[in-house]
Amino acid sequence: MWAGEPMGRIIAVDIGATNLRVALFEGERPVAVRKTQTPRTSGSDLVKAIVDLVRDVSGGYDFEAIGVASIGPLDLRNGTLLWAPNLGYGNVNIRDSLGSEFQRPVYLTNDALAGAWAEKVLGAGKELEDLAYVTMSTGLGVGAVVDGNLIVGRRGNAHELGHSIVDFESELRCGCGGNGHWEAYVGGRNIPRTAQYLTSRWSGPRTKAFELASRGELSPEALYSMARQGDEFARYAVSFINRVHAAGMMNIIAAYDPEAIFIGGSIYLYNEDLIKGELIEFMKEYVGVFGVPRIERCTFGDDEVLYGAAATAINPPQAIARSAYRPR
Repeated sequence: MWAGEPMGRIIAVDIGATNLRVALFEGERPVAVRKTQTPRTSGSDLVKAIVDLVRDVSGGYDFEAIGVASIGPLDLRNGTLLWAPNLGYGNVNIRDSLGSEFQRPVYLTNDALAGAWAEKVLGAGKELEDLAYVTMSTGLGVGAVVDGNLIVGRRGNAHELGHSIVDFESELRCGCGGNGHWEAYVGGRNIPRTAQYLTSRWSGPRTKAFELASRGELSPEALYSMARQGDEFARYAVSFINRVHAAGMMNIIAAYDPEAIFIGGSIYLYNEDLIKGELIEFMKEYVGVFGVPRIERCTFGDDEVLYGAAATAINPPQAIARSAYRPR
């Protein structure tokens, strides 16, 4: 199946750290969606939950293929979820388990890569040959399309620019074990720690946000809400985080030379008013002759990864197609 040709029914699976969603797509739009909490018990329970949702959402209708977009890291060659830190298990062969159950092609990809492919196949990036997708959420994920091709990598993990270095002298440790990473500063799980770190650099009034931050209790939701209400320390912390994002964006520009960068993830989608304008201004300080590409809100909002899973089955990228499950 290729973009521009008539498309039948496909199943899209979005495996998130919190929620598991499965949709039945007809053409380019979902006609039915089911959702449950992602099992935190075992890989076999995860597979069973997906199978149950696929059966439910398909409603007895036949479908042509299954596209799966998952948290990672993954090993696409073997079709496995290697390890999910937020779930506490790994070594789950998602691709072959679903393929053998339903005897349909199964295309597996990372969620950030799926977001980029959603823009290229179904979204506002259809006419672009070079684009990137950034998700600002619990972590920081990146996907890129270069010369019309999704950049995948040998095992499917060529999206880990959240672990690019934005401060080589930093002592803030990332969840992966390294220091100075983009995600270490701005990932949703790390923002309370970043805010606490910033209290040592703050010489202004001890605001409510400052007091929360000093105890490591300033959540992303509270941070942006207080910044919107005018809390001085919160606005300072948001500005600092925007500058870190700008440095990270420069890494994307240098690596992929995109015409546009689409941004999604809950932190951005609910706080675009506090991020986009200042982000672009900070980016101008870093990009030099490269210039600032278009910065756009992702096309499908909270459903970006679900649409990306569908796009992966509708128009499989070459590297994904090579490692797909094929019914015997």
